[in-house]
Amino acid sequence: MAIFNSFLLGQVSKSVGNVTMCQLRGESVARGKIKFRRDNPTPEVLDMRAKIRELGGLGKRLVPVIRKGFVGVGGSTTSNAFVKMNLGAVDVTAEHVATVDFDRLKLASGVLIPPSMTVTVDALGSQFSVSAAAQEAMSGFAALEDLLWLVFIDTELRQAVMLNVGTRENGGMATFSLPENWTAEQVKAYCFATSENGKEVSDSKLLTITPEE
Repeated sequence: MAIFNSFLLGQVSKSVGNVTMCQLRGESVARGKIKFRRDNPTPEVLDMRAKIRELGGLGKRLVPVIRKGFVGVGGSTTSNAFVKMNLGAVDVTAEHVATVDFDRLKLASGVLIPPSMTVTVDALGSQFSVSAAAQEAMSGFAALEDLLWLVFIDTELRQAVMLNVGTRENGGMATFSLPENWTAEQVKAYCFATSENGKEVSDSKLLTITPEE
């Protein structure tokens, strides 16, 4: 940085080439532009970047789910809330390669009481049956009108299907036929509840998929 007084230029505030001129405390100041920035991130920084990149890519594929599951969390966008909530669900190798552990993944976060659901799959692995139990109201934490949601994810394809199973008052049932390109062994099921207006949410739960008897 250099201080100068130029009768030719007067009081200037602009850039010429690699020099930016401005006024600072009544004097003309010239600053050189920074061309290069040294970036030598630590392993911890590289791990965090890998996690955020991995979750950001997954989040783009789960946008409809995330918009329901992370409403009003931390005052940020639903996508940012999803990433922040799931940093602990990502494992990183020594080479800074990140992998999501879908058993630890959270698809929703909030104060409502989660639903009570069961999921079974038929012998062919082609059709899933969902049953949601009716639940009682609890002031501030469960309303009879709350909506119950079930999400299936093919963890390899990273594709998702979201079903409205019913309401907290009545419970409900639903069936889901496996899409042609999905593999039953790669499917995970999660459930959560939202208020009728969608402004309140429960935490999500990973459900165990059991074979039909």
